[in-house]
Amino acid sequence: MALDPEELVTLTNHGSMRLRSAVARAMTLPLDERKRATIVRNGKPATLRYERIKDLAAEWAKELVHSA
Repeated sequence: MALDPEELVTLTNHGSMRLRSAVARAMTLPLDERKRATIVRNGKPATLRYERIKDLAAEWAKELVHSA
């Protein structure tokens, strides 16, 4: 399932932002906080936990490399 990187979401304890920004910010958190990171969205799935956030970061990084 493709998620829109421009979707407005909430990164728990960090506020509202675009999904791409929330993923990037979550991946820069200290490891303890990163593993507890949760992104809340209006669509399904309603919450994205660390493993899915990590997967999105890798997927989008790979897309950047291929488009360059």
